[in-house]
This record gives sequence, C-alpha cells and structure tokens, in this order.
Amino acid sequence: MEQDVQAHTVAPSGGNYATKLMTPNPGIMIWVWVVFIALLVLLHKFAWKPILAAVSDRERKLKESLSKADEAVANAATIEAEQRKILEQARSEATRIISEQRDYAAKFKANSEADAKVAAEKIVDEAKSEIHAAQQQARTELSRYAAELSVGVAEKILRQKLDTPDQAFAQQMVSEASKG
Repeated sequence: MEQDVQAHTVAPSGGNYATKLMTPNPGIMIWVWVVFIALLVLLHKFAWKPILAAVSDRERKLKESLSKADEAVANAATIEAEQRKILEQARSEATRIISEQRDYAAKFKANSEADAKVAAEKIVDEAKSEIHAAQQQARTELSRYAAELSVGVAEKILRQKLDTPDQAFAQQMVSEASKG
C-alpha cells in the first residue's frame, strides 16, 4: 500500500508534483497574465458593457417608476383633496338650498296666511256691508210699509168718519193692518 501512495504522489517527471506546482515558473506566469488580461479585455468589451448598460437601464427604469409612483401618489392626494372640497361644497350648497327652500316655504306660508286673512277680512267686510245694506233696505221697506199702512188706516178711518161715526170699524182696520 505504501507503494500505491508513493505512486500517486510522485510526479511523472520524477519530482514531487505538488512542489512543482507551488514553485513559480516565469514562463507560465507570463502566460497566466496574458490570458488574464485578454480575458479582462474580452469581458470588458463583450460582457461588462452590456451588463453595466443593462444595470444602468434597470436603475433608470426603477427611478422613473419610483418618480411616477410618487407623482401618482401626489396626484391621488390632490384628487382626494379636490373630491373632499367638491363634496364639502356640495354639502354646503345643499344646506344653503334647503335653508332657502325653508325660508321660501315660511314666507309663502306667511304670505298665504296674510292673503287668506285679507281675503277673509274682505269677505267679512263685504258680508257686513251686505248685511248693513239689507238692514237699511229692510228698514226702508218697513218704513214705507208702515207709512202705507198708516196712510191706508187713516184713509179708512177718515172715510168711516165721513160715512159712519162708528169706532168698531177703526179697531177692525187696525187689526187688519197688523195682520196683512
């Protein structure tokens, strides 16, 4: 088994393989640096520029998205404030309209009551005038009737006195005049 371990650790050229790898070789170092620099140039030209461009593009898009989101939030706040203002104006307008309508209704009621009172007073005054006129007419007719009755009774009394001197006829005439 010892031989197997030695076989694995021994380099094919006759020295220790690990030791050879650890010792610096100027030829390999130059080639490693050349390959490294070539790889850096190739990566810079073909990989880093597109990656950096994609990262900067992504960053720009994120900044734009954030600014648009901020603008949207600001616009939403502005719109919300405008909506509150409009709603408050609508409420105050509705309150004003309701107040005006109540005032109008109160004035209309007062005017209607006043008009009704005036109309009622006018009707009462007209009725009083008609009653007064009817009373005057009744008094006039009563006076005329009484005068006619008196003249009729006096005429009959005078005729009776001229014709007969009887008092019973005068009393009969008075009773007839009071009936008729």
